[in-house]
Amino acid sequence: MLDVSLVHRYCCLPLISPQFDDIPTTFGLGPVPSVYHHLSFASYSALTPRDPTLKGWISPNDLNCAVSAPNALIGSRPGNASLPLADSTDGSTHVPSGAYFSVNNATSMQDSGLQPYFTLRSFSIKPMDAPHPGTWIFVKGYTHTRNQSGPYQWQLYFPAGYHLPFAVKMAEFSGETWSELYGVEILADFGVQALDWEFCIDNLEVMFIAKPLNENVRLKQGLNQVPLNDQVAFDGKPQ
Repeated sequence: MLDVSLVHRYCCLPLISPQFDDIPTTFGLGPVPSVYHHLSFASYSALTPRDPTLKGWISPNDLNCAVSAPNALIGSRPGNASLPLADSTDGSTHVPSGAYFSVNNATSMQDSGLQPYFTLRSFSIKPMDAPHPGTWIFVKGYTHTRNQSGPYQWQLYFPAGYHLPFAVKMAEFSGETWSELYGVEILADFGVQALDWEFCIDNLEVMFIAKPLNENVRLKQGLNQVPLNDQVAFDGKPQ
């Protein structure tokens, strides 16, 4: 459980690093809790790639999915019943075409002293058992601050063959700080027909923003306006 007293005391930016290793799995798979580190995950399942019951089901090339053992998340496109991503600040919605995670409950977060959005800092990712000709991974970050220019977007290509999980550092690789997000969508397109393809992610790192304490604290515009000596980051525990 996040120690909110620290949030109020330091007006800090809580750094949350879900590694998914505390999610129970049965025969190597399991559902992600409905609320996990203040986030909801859709079209994802927890995966224990080295569970012996998965032998023959998972490629030996994908036993490295879990950067931090034992678990990672496995994702794919949602079905027809995909729920929309909603921005709590203006009520706008977007129906995602890929797996996604989003702020779970904006009211609960505000009651806990947190603003209802986050900064995406990093995560590791790879497509499952990448055959020829290769797989594109697309990442989109939805924020109310970019409604006119659309979501943040970034993509990478995995050619056919064995791959280690790729550590994505969003600000460094995309050239932008992905801040004030209410949701992140990830999808994988395989081959020239852009078929749905499973992928795994691990070691997600997001940063939540504390609500302003007084007139001298300005958090509304994201990380850039927070004085450096006010940034106190720590690992949280699942809610």
